[in-house]
Amino acid sequence: MRERFLLGLLVLAIAISGCSSSNMSRVSEPDAVQVSLDLVNVKDDKVRVTVTAPQIESESISFQLPRIIPGTYAIADYGRYIEDFSAYDNSGNKLSVSRKDTNTWVISGATDLAKVTYLVNDTYDSEQGGAFSEGTHTIFSPAGTNILAGKQFMLNMSGFVGYFSGKKQLPYKVVIKHPQNLQSSTALIDENPAMNADAFTVSRYAELVDNPIMYSEPDIATSKIGNMDVLLSVYSPRKKEINAMALYPDLEKMVRAQKNYLGDINKTKKYAVLTYITTGAKDDARGIGALEHNSSTTAIFMESMSSKDLIHVISHEFFHTLTPLNVHSVEIQDFDFNEPKLSRHLWMYEGFTEYFSQHFQVHEGLMTEDEFLAQMATKEKTSKVFNDSLSFTEMSMNVIDEKMKAQYPNVYEKGALMAMCLDIIIRDNSNGEKGILKMMGELSQKYGPNKPFNDADLIPEITQMTYPEVGEFLQKHVVEGVPVDYAEYLKRVGVERTIVKEPTQLVLILGSIPYIRVDTVEKKVTAVVNDDANNFVNALGIKNGDEIIEWNGQPIDASSIMSAVMATYGVQEGAYTTIKVKRNGEVIELSGNARLNYIDGSGYKFTDQSKMKLKDAWLKG
Repeated sequence: MRERFLLGLLVLAIAISGCSSSNMSRVSEPDAVQVSLDLVNVKDDKVRVTVTAPQIESESISFQLPRIIPGTYAIADYGRYIEDFSAYDNSGNKLSVSRKDTNTWVISGATDLAKVTYLVNDTYDSEQGGAFSEGTHTIFSPAGTNILAGKQFMLNMSGFVGYFSGKKQLPYKVVIKHPQNLQSSTALIDENPAMNADAFTVSRYAELVDNPIMYSEPDIATSKIGNMDVLLSVYSPRKKEINAMALYPDLEKMVRAQKNYLGDINKTKKYAVLTYITTGAKDDARGIGALEHNSSTTAIFMESMSSKDLIHVISHEFFHTLTPLNVHSVEIQDFDFNEPKLSRHLWMYEGFTEYFSQHFQVHEGLMTEDEFLAQMATKEKTSKVFNDSLSFTEMSMNVIDEKMKAQYPNVYEKGALMAMCLDIIIRDNSNGEKGILKMMGELSQKYGPNKPFNDADLIPEITQMTYPEVGEFLQKHVVEGVPVDYAEYLKRVGVERTIVKEPTQLVLILGSIPYIRVDTVEKKVTAVVNDDANNFVNALGIKNGDEIIEWNGQPIDASSIMSAVMATYGVQEGAYTTIKVKRNGEVIELSGNARLNYIDGSGYKFTDQSKMKLKDAWLKG
């Protein structure tokens, strides 16, 4: 994303002085939207926002906050968190305002409109249920907002700033007054040298939404990788060992490998990783994961996180600098935040991105071939949880529908597997000379950040620049939803299905035998150890009757069986683990390196030496 420098010093001074004035009136700049946020005078956990209107010719105009934003594929309704909305003319007189719906305010007498003001509540305080579960209305934490006066602010701007109807393409000039001890972290450039106020300029509303800003006491690590500045900012209020300097070496190693993998395709000038460590409390963020932006990522982790968790998430998000940044449809370029028409190509935006996040690791020597194949085998198993006969183009276009959004996570599983098959098809047809990364490079050359494609043209375009078999695959499996025989394509690069040893994912459940009992009435999780078959239990020294109260620093939620069981999910072999238990009335801490149990599972192995050259071209070329 290009960073634009549209504010001259004079205009900047006007904007800052206007922000500090209690009667902020329209600046003599009809072709820009001026915004001020006050992070200093926070009352009742709410931030005051003032938006100075551009020139308006109509008698009435709507002011809206987004119903949905790109990358989330779920209804957010940010307008739910707005209070005390008022509109004023240049003399400070209130104008008539009516609320049309959750996200829309209609202002009468708009030709006299000088500004609107309102208060913003944050979203972290009110999360309930999973963001992508049917029937829930929780905003996914990485797309949410946080207001901790004097301590931390997560400004996903979609939750703080709206737009006037018909004015989304105007530049936005945002001034943020903040406590002097807090520093902003963002991919944007601060144009104000003052220590207690920042100023940012973007070309249009979509660019504002695309650039989150985090304020906190500085915990930042930076470096230059090639021609790209990389920034990692961390907010970890309780566990100070989770900090930027500790996490950055692994992040830098990974991003350096990604840059090498992408080569000239990646032209990002600055990339910011904004990392929030949640306490897991009921009034704190609970949606673990990340949200991509063109030049940054917002990431939410538990206090048990490690650098491996960070690089696992960012390895995916960084590849969004390829798609949808450089290769995207008209629906994304001209995104309608309130009445969206969604693209049919999530199979590419998310599926290719997830595939690249795995493939680059084996390509750059960060993962062995067997580990890569194991990842693909795991994705195949997980994909079967979803509707394997669903058209991905239909799912993409209707993903925000209640009945469809539960299928969305399959873009990271089946989407990545179909990308793998396409990669193999192209390698096979080109004698190993070309893969989907090169194809995406060619697409990014033809299109780019400011030139979208028409949704209906993409598959014919890809077919024309590759091979007829690619088009046949896309039509059959992506459009029509015919299940894929992945073994058929892997066989072309010498890989056969085989039996492999795979670790159990739930360390306190082996097969049908549970090693815990969850009492949701008393809200207790108790260890049940009647044998010595569980390697994890043995390694940590868990005894029968231990009440498990904390897992890697996180209190165990015994209000539901699922919550308690999932707290123990996904432990890695050898990972240092700490557990607090109550034994005979005394709280003690158990710690050690995890040992897992292994079971026979279906996986893949390279076996056909005659395919060595093509396999190497696929994984190393």
